Amino acid sequence: MIHPRRLKGSSANIARYYTVGDYYSKGGLEPSEWGGRIAAELGLEGPVDPQTFRDLLAGRVNDQQLGRHRADGEIQHHPGWDFAVNAPKSVSIMALVMEDERISAAHEAAVGSALGYLEEHATLRRREDGGVVHQTTARLLFARFTEHASRELDPHLHTHVVVMNMTNARDGDPMASLETRAMFAEQMVAGQVYRNALAHDLRRLGYEIESDPRSGLFEIKGVPQALITELSQRAEQIDAHAREHGLTGQAARRQSFYETRRGKEKAGLDALHAVWTARSAPHRDALYDTLSSAKAREDRSIAVEAMAARRATLFGIRQAETREAVNNLGRMVRLGLASHVGEVRLDDLRPLLAEHEVRAKLLATREPTGDHILTRGRTTRATARVELALSQHLALALDDARPIASAERLLRVFEHFGLTPQQEQALTQIAMSRDRVSGIHGVAGAGKSTLARALKQAAEPGTVVTALAPTSSAAANLGQTADIDFRTVASLIAGGGRGLGSSDVLVLDEAGQLGNRQALRVLEISRQTGARLILLGDNKQTGAIEQGKAFWLMQRLGLPTAELTESLRQQTRSMKAAVTQARLGNYAASLEYLDKVTSGDEAAVLAKGLVSEWTRLKPESRLGTNILVLDNATRLIVNAQIRETLKREGVIAAEDTRLQVLTPAGLSDQEKHNARFYSGGQVVTFTQHNAGLGLARGAEYRVLGLGRGANGRQIVRLLDENGRIIRWDPRLGQARHVNVFNTEERDLSQGDRIQWRLATHDLDLKNAERGTVLAVEGARVTIKWDRGEHIQSIDLEAHKTWDHGYAETVYSAQSKTYARAYVLAPVNAGLVNAQNYYTAITRARFGVKLWTEDPHRLIDKLIRFSGEKTSSLEALGRLDRDRASRFGLRHAEALDRLRQEQVRARVEHRDVQLERRLDQKGVRRDLPTRIATGARSIAEMLDDLLVRILHPSSLERPVVEPPPAKDFTSTGRDAAHGQRDR
Repeated sequence: MIHPRRLKGSSANIARYYTVGDYYSKGGLEPSEWGGRIAAELGLEGPVDPQTFRDLLAGRVNDQQLGRHRADGEIQHHPGWDFAVNAPKSVSIMALVMEDERISAAHEAAVGSALGYLEEHATLRRREDGGVVHQTTARLLFARFTEHASRELDPHLHTHVVVMNMTNARDGDPMASLETRAMFAEQMVAGQVYRNALAHDLRRLGYEIESDPRSGLFEIKGVPQALITELSQRAEQIDAHAREHGLTGQAARRQSFYETRRGKEKAGLDALHAVWTARSAPHRDALYDTLSSAKAREDRSIAVEAMAARRATLFGIRQAETREAVNNLGRMVRLGLASHVGEVRLDDLRPLLAEHEVRAKLLATREPTGDHILTRGRTTRATARVELALSQHLALALDDARPIASAERLLRVFEHFGLTPQQEQALTQIAMSRDRVSGIHGVAGAGKSTLARALKQAAEPGTVVTALAPTSSAAANLGQTADIDFRTVASLIAGGGRGLGSSDVLVLDEAGQLGNRQALRVLEISRQTGARLILLGDNKQTGAIEQGKAFWLMQRLGLPTAELTESLRQQTRSMKAAVTQARLGNYAASLEYLDKVTSGDEAAVLAKGLVSEWTRLKPESRLGTNILVLDNATRLIVNAQIRETLKREGVIAAEDTRLQVLTPAGLSDQEKHNARFYSGGQVVTFTQHNAGLGLARGAEYRVLGLGRGANGRQIVRLLDENGRIIRWDPRLGQARHVNVFNTEERDLSQGDRIQWRLATHDLDLKNAERGTVLAVEGARVTIKWDRGEHIQSIDLEAHKTWDHGYAETVYSAQSKTYARAYVLAPVNAGLVNAQNYYTAITRARFGVKLWTEDPHRLIDKLIRFSGEKTSSLEALGRLDRDRASRFGLRHAEALDRLRQEQVRARVEHRDVQLERRLDQKGVRRDLPTRIATGARSIAEMLDDLLVRILHPSSLERPVVEPPPAKDFTSTGRDAAHGQRDR
């Protein structure tokens, strides 16, 4: 891995630190070397000279002095950065303990590959026309120092790369200070470049490796894990500190690194080797076997398979766009390399990525979007096409429906519902609109659920209003509040809109959590069936887990939207002010209006303080005070601490029953399709039967390991409850029908709070539903659920998707309301951002208390990280040009034909529904074909549009008049070849 660090101190002290010695006496086996394109310009090569090194750190290069000249004559110049490249522990053991010098050479070469990649991102910053311009120079000057031990004097092969704070555009140009934002953004990519290059060379040297395709980490096969642990004292110190203090993520581990760093201890390299030999004595036979087996296979040809490189490239692209519409090219590279460690290297993927760009399947972006620094921003044509399809659907939805209610019915509703003027205006706009798709964008707690209930009352007779939401808990909340039927977006999509017609109104709450593809599918169902679609949401709250910010994007593309700017949930003046300031981005002011902000301690201490304060509440107050955290790791810590306290109080029974739980493995659809991402011990369930393999819906299958099918493909070996082994190819079938879990254990007692973690239709339980345990008899547990105080007995041996229900993540709490909220927000947590903070504090009616290490650091992070997702059209600079109104003008003829056909298709759809209800046979078989053909041709039309956007010469092609025989979908595509603006 690569760990960057900003250098501090004088240039003389820094130079001495690296060139004279630190942990032990340096010898000839520990090389130093100049590197980078600027080194060649300056004539620097070979070992690092301490005096030259000191001058360069001080900013003295040729006749130039870099830095700021202060009035008192002092020159301020930041010396540079240390990018430390660390070998895997098993590699250090074989290189240093077993003295395989070939591995040290492979390490040096792999470091060179990583540095070459980092150098490509070297940048300088200059002022131009009153603004700041970042210019990529791809030129660095660095000094490399390879060392062999950690501060705990464990064997640790690593290289310190000291990057000087200077760059220039070309040989002979004056030097300028280095801008490192891009390099820091690409550090994880460079680390993966290093690992893949090293793993490939190790295989060439005869070693076998074992890798994790998700993390991209690997170890040499045959090196005992016990020895790796024994010789990893430094890593264990860092891990233990991070666990104890609830620190997660790379930035948090860096904090643990420095807080556990002890003083230096000098020792000779020969003496260290003697110590290592003694400590590894119990495992010498295994190490000798590993070394001798490797030498027997030395210099074997390790050819990179063309298909492996293509699979890695495609996986990198598709996995990156699973969560974001726009990514750095480096992220695609990192994910692709990590999925095929030891099989491919950076140079194997680059030509394939270039090919995707030449063919316009991978598009370079030019505008900022989301939070991340997009040094080489890329989106795919497929993603851009999905977003463009949203605009087309909005254009098709204009003036495509009847009003839901008349003015007379609305007036009668206004008399009884006590709506605010804003709510009345929004309801009127939605109910009397002739647009099939519309939206209500409202602040958290603006009463959107009340509007849904009023809409049902005002609707014309025969209108069926249904609540939708991305999560089952949000759907149930809206449905019960509005007194209407409810279902999840996923169930609607799975059913294909069966049973819907033009008399249906779909009210979709928490629309901000919709990903692009989900939103597109819902729009398609609305178009095919004629059902009205009303989207309710708030762009400031937590967004989608999957790719896209569809609700925000549709508003920018012309979604007719009513606004609700007044929150009705907050009942105190201070809470109203806290929410208002957070919405405006004034986070310092927002924190001042909270009931209490506790800070000054580490995350673990803060968690204990939160738990202590919560447990002092009366039982009825505890139920009305929700504990909100940002991630599952923190949730587990808080849950454990609360249980300890409640046990001491006697609230929870002293006797525990240990039960197995299933926790989501977090695999994406791309990972679910690839056998290499499954590991032994995981549990797989399916939402559909597979008669061919004998897989039953809902049954648990344990992963035994991986194997090869008859065609050579990698498969997953599953074990069912009867001991039958099933050879399953995850590439066959749809990933959405597969759930993958890790197995863990939890203690459960009478009095515990419990939360259900997966919607279970058989038990009529929603995701995130919470209750209290009344009795535990073995695996059978009696639970009183909060919803309706329903009491239910459940066999937790058969249903394992539960957990303790004290703390809740912000994502699962969205759409819920509590009297008060306690929020734990560790600054280093990756999910601390403006959207999550705003969502958390808006859950409370009366007050919020917040715990964080440092309010100033928290405010700074909330300002820098909004949490907003990326958009392909935004990054391509096409938001205004692709609005539904302009899209409709450019493609008026094609859209008119689509409208005519969708009217005919709906008539046929109603006929099919009638025939189904009458249970008659002989349903027309051409309707699904026509709908499918229409969807395909729409996609082709959008694809063709994107090609023309990217290749301006195509704008001059003449308009091709389609032959009369073609149906609407074909003419729609041909019309797309007509004149367009770019």
